[in-house]
Amino acid sequence: MQTSEAIAKRKSTRDFDPDREVSKEIVDTIVKAGCQAPIGANKRESLHLTVCSNRKILDEINRTTAAVMKMDERDFFYSAPVVIFVSASNEQMAPGIEYANAACVIENMLIAATDAGVDNIYLWGGVQALAKNEELCAKMGIPEGFRPVSAAAIGYSKSGEAQPRELSVSLSVNYI
Repeated sequence: MQTSEAIAKRKSTRDFDPDREVSKEIVDTIVKAGCQAPIGANKRESLHLTVCSNRKILDEINRTTAAVMKMDERDFFYSAPVVIFVSASNEQMAPGIEYANAACVIENMLIAATDAGVDNIYLWGGVQALAKNEELCAKMGIPEGFRPVSAAAIGYSKSGEAQPRELSVSLSVNYI
């Protein structure tokens, strides 16, 4: 698949089939794509990836997130069988750069997932609640001094394959 085709085909999936696993080989390919992302000042040591396919831990994160957000419990991961968390060091070279770096990593992973025929979604809100729970972060193996900032959920949609869209300009743009 050409890069532009993968970009046109990528969509956010909110109906993952929890019983359909993603092979380790495909997960590894997706993680490798994330590791090729541009990182501010090439400070690769400022990020950490946690690949979680443990349903018990994902359910615990869901409960924690619902409590922090004062919401009814729900699945913030849309039943995805794999969630890849991007954590950032608390020591950053510029305010907010960790979110830009994480976004680059996740976008690479989402495009690679789409190219591999794997559905996906970028996650942010629920991850912020997780970042406040040091015990759960430790249980997930997130290094001390790091906090989760974003995540990518991957798996296969119950509703079938995404159809490509035509690439178009849909944001406000000016040329000078």
